[in-house]
Amino acid sequence: MNTFPTIDASRCMKCGFCMSACPVYQVDHVESHVARGRNLLIRMAEAGTLPDAEAYGECLDNCLLCGRCQAVCPAKVPSPAINVQARHRRLAERGRSFWQQVLFRGILKHRSRMAHLMGLAARIPGVSHTNGRPLRHMADALSLFSGGMSVPRLSKPFLSARIDPVTPPPSGTPRKGRVAFFAGCGFEFFFAQAGADMVHALAMAGIEVITPDGLGCCGMAVHNAGDGQTARAMARSNIDILSAYDCVVTGCATCGSTLKQYGQWFADNALMHRKAQAVSAKVVDFSEFLVQQGLPATPHDASSPIKVTYHDPCHLKWHQGIGEFPRKVLHSLSSVEFVEMESADACCGLGGTFGVKHRETSLAIQAKKMAAIQKSGARIVATACPGCMIQLMDGARRFGLDVEVVHLGQLMAAGTAGAESAAHRHCPAAVGHNHRQAA
Repeated sequence: MNTFPTIDASRCMKCGFCMSACPVYQVDHVESHVARGRNLLIRMAEAGTLPDAEAYGECLDNCLLCGRCQAVCPAKVPSPAINVQARHRRLAERGRSFWQQVLFRGILKHRSRMAHLMGLAARIPGVSHTNGRPLRHMADALSLFSGGMSVPRLSKPFLSARIDPVTPPPSGTPRKGRVAFFAGCGFEFFFAQAGADMVHALAMAGIEVITPDGLGCCGMAVHNAGDGQTARAMARSNIDILSAYDCVVTGCATCGSTLKQYGQWFADNALMHRKAQAVSAKVVDFSEFLVQQGLPATPHDASSPIKVTYHDPCHLKWHQGIGEFPRKVLHSLSSVEFVEMESADACCGLGGTFGVKHRETSLAIQAKKMAAIQKSGARIVATACPGCMIQLMDGARRFGLDVEVVHLGQLMAAGTAGAESAAHRHCPAAVGHNHRQAA
């Protein structure tokens, strides 16, 4: 069953504009790995004339779904959505693999089960960042699953244990409203302090922050892998909970993009479509919300401001069209000297599991981003996506860059303390620290 209206791949005019923007094609120059070639193969698959079904699967998988192709397309053909649609058809025809069944339906679909498994993992020496120096064999074992990527240690405790269900504005701060905060898996399990800092920043801005009980994974990873049925089940649970709130704020670019797509996931069910669309219309990115509400004044910092640059997550810039609000947040901080890096909106190369399954291509894309960061001269790299944070941290460690990687919320929450102290105080898995632990 389709999870959104059928999109005709024949809309592609084969003009080739996508070739100049696709980060994968710029590395490997394989025609079937760029939107123009992929759309042609998708049309062949629909017509039953594919010469090699296995190669077709590799073609669909060799895409970051970053959205650059759609942004430069003269006809605005939604090639990423066409690709995901084709993945859904392929999975429906072939069925889920054993590991997809275990991961998608056995773990990701159940937040409580995922939290329990993560909690057990956090007790293993070397996995949680509070447990001291990691065991060498543990670091080696984890690298087998991540393709050599340096993955941040699990937070301890998780975000849900660090914040109250209701976080009111400080005493004396005028109340401007109330929002539901959608943390997502990245902040819940890996960057818990960054999630707590976002809640604090919202409260400082006069917002009562509700962290609803029962929210789970947004479902993007499962949906993009082609399992629309499981993704819809995950979405239904979140929609039922979030329907009770007038505004939903998230600091995760991927989660925000997903929540805004929920309406499309239920295009074949009129009742759920309306309910999902209503929730999607309430979703606002953290930076967007703060700017719209009026950024809270931060005291002047007498010390020298620290250079900070910003990386645009694809799910924020290309999928949601948000690029100015994060920069307005950074410009509002007296402790920050904002410097724009070259190609700030270029993909970092993670793309979920793409960064593991296609590691060589991912590293080549990552190298370009690291060169831009180094050239900027920034001491801190801010972004708005936990996935990007992982990839940037791994790249900085790999290239030996003396930079910290943080979320915008960390800088915003600690504006009175200064950007540099914010990075060291709130980012236990920051690059410099992570580099030492990975040794």
